Amino acid sequence: MAFFEWQESYLTSIGRLDSHHQKLVTLINNLYTDVLNEPDVSQKQSLIEKALAELIDYSYYHFAAEEELMIKYEYPGYMPHKEEHEQFKVQVAKMMKQHKTGDLSWTLPIFNFLKDWLILHVTNMDKQYVPYLSGKNVGEY
Repeated sequence: MAFFEWQESYLTSIGRLDSHHQKLVTLINNLYTDVLNEPDVSQKQSLIEKALAELIDYSYYHFAAEEELMIKYEYPGYMPHKEEHEQFKVQVAKMMKQHKTGDLSWTLPIFNFLKDWLILHVTNMDKQYVPYLSGKNVGEY
């Protein structure tokens, strides 16, 4: 069983963004599995660094795509949505800084943070733009 199970209730009906969300879930699960299965602490440290970097890069890519769509269709909730993305970036930067100290005690909390944040963000913030954007015929975007 995966750490983070994808659920149909996370779908926004905007194909590209749904694909991004599913990839983020996969990246979180891959990070979790890699860390769990690696017995060597120094290797674990390296795995975390590489996987987190990929996860962060992809998150930023996703945020840019989402924000581009909101700007293009003049979504009125753009600024609070963007601010939530910015808060995520700050939080993850703090976690990365802690990781660089070699402290692995935060490993489980970061998994929980990533999972909880993504679920809350998709089911709360992202679901807010669905009715607005569905009237704009964005389709697969």
